Amino acid sequence: MNIYLDADIFLALIKKEDRLKDNAKKFLNSNKNYKFVTSSLTCLEIWFYLYRNNLNVKVLSSIRAIMTIAHIVDYTFEDLEASIFLSSQFNLSPADSIHAILALAFDGIVSSDASFDKVKGLKRIDFSKI
Repeated sequence: MNIYLDADIFLALIKKEDRLKDNAKKFLNSNKNYKFVTSSLTCLEIWFYLYRNNLNVKVLSSIRAIMTIAHIVDYTFEDLEASIFLSSQFNLSPADSIHAILALAFDGIVSSDASFDKVKGLKRIDFSKI
């Protein structure tokens, strides 16, 4: 099974104190048979988080760690266009709409964010319930 990982599972792992840190670890450790995929947008979101929190020294190691967990895909201009329509249709943030468009090509999205439940045809796996 090919599963798309939303940025929130990586943020839970990276943040020093996060209520979902243990859930994220448990999910990844108990689902090693899945092929995980994420996107360059996830890496950018992680970089923004670290930058805003004055943790620039951790950016490269964090992105490299993501690469050991998931294959990183990029999004195209067509994905961006589709995301704009999806965003207006389901009131998603720009980042969430891009994640949703990309995740639709896979067997589901791993995220604690219930806003993905609005997207028809997108199966959400909530790692916060592990």
